[in-house]
Amino acid sequence: MANGALAQMRVTPTENRSSKIVCLVNDDPLVLRSSGLLHASDGFTISQAKRAAMHIIGRGAWFRKALLTGLVLVNAALATSVLDQRPIVSVVSAQRPNKSADLVLPGSTQAMPETAVHARTNGYVRQWYVDIGAKVEAGQLLAEIETPELDWELNQARARAAQPLANLDLALATLTRWEELMEKKVVSPQEFEEKKAATDARQAEFNVAQANVRRLEELQGFQKVVSPVAGIITARHIDNGTPVSSGSAGQSPELFRVANTDTFLVYVTVPHTYARAIVVGQNARVSFREIPEEIFDARVVRTADALDPTSHTLLTEVQVANADGQLFPGMYAEIKFAPLQNENSTLPPLGAQPGVSN
Repeated sequence: MANGALAQMRVTPTENRSSKIVCLVNDDPLVLRSSGLLHASDGFTISQAKRAAMHIIGRGAWFRKALLTGLVLVNAALATSVLDQRPIVSVVSAQRPNKSADLVLPGSTQAMPETAVHARTNGYVRQWYVDIGAKVEAGQLLAEIETPELDWELNQARARAAQPLANLDLALATLTRWEELMEKKVVSPQEFEEKKAATDARQAEFNVAQANVRRLEELQGFQKVVSPVAGIITARHIDNGTPVSSGSAGQSPELFRVANTDTFLVYVTVPHTYARAIVVGQNARVSFREIPEEIFDARVVRTADALDPTSHTLLTEVQVANADGQLFPGMYAEIKFAPLQNENSTLPPLGAQPGVSN
């Protein structure tokens, strides 16, 4: 009851076999009909919560027991739902490696070098000459770009450069005559210096015009798209008539991708337990599931010399030769090291190592 008031209840028989619950709250008699609702004509103002409580009490012990049972079941269902939301954690057993065991880590091959070819001028593709799988040499022509706007700008710049050239020729001729007059002391040295300064200004104007012409000529030279390295075309993203634009690598789409597959790099994340045992120049063996009968010799060419703060692993770069062309970029590999064993170290299974995945 509200405000800790003392309540007393009694049931009094009335006509039509109805009952009333008489409740004493703060010495005020309240009469609640068993229907649970009060009307304004009763002359009382009471909250709906108090009426519901009195109604439940008046229904009898069996009703209160049923309500209590329902609340217990709802509470149990909510507790079960909370327990079902607990995270599932995989647990593995760490093993102590024996002295003859190799350290086997996964990795993937990457061509060295592998570069994307972008357009250096604006226009559209007039003709492409190589497709995926083609072997190319450094400087080989891959495609040609048509640049009508650039051609028009170059012709305009050449025409504008003709005027500074004519002004420069006139200034040089005038300066030559003034030198003769200066020798004969017909003109003053000051007048001669003025003519010489005017000639230098004409020379500067001509140099600016020529520099603009050379810039546009160099841009026009980018109409020919050539391979920057020798290798294999692994991707082609253009067709005849495709619009292209110059810009940085993030702004302009790549035209081709060229990869040198003579040598591959394999990046490996070594667990911190064995980080000190991996050194530059160390030999390793690389195997592939696609070529189970052959083992490739490899060598550690460099390491990060620092552990990753998140995974606590050492990034290691392993180099493997591909002279016979059996390997492809992106192949999954297993790299086997034979480092010095630490008797106090333990190693989890391959897939459970930090930063390492099968």
